[in-house]
Amino acid sequence: RGRVFLPADAAHSVLRRLRRANFLLEEMKQGDIQRECREEVCTYEEAREAFENDEKT
Repeated sequence: RGRVFLPADAAHSVLRRLRRANFLLEEMKQGDIQRECREEVCTYEEAREAFENDEKT
């Protein structure tokens, strides 16, 4: 039978949040590939925002 609740350590790993090198109102600025993908861990969405073009991503 499936369990409804995870053990505490497994639940914490699901809820854990990676710290990012964000600063106040970063989302308001245009994407910068240097900042998004070299200084931080880059996700596809961040790369897409920096290039502003799905084909270049």
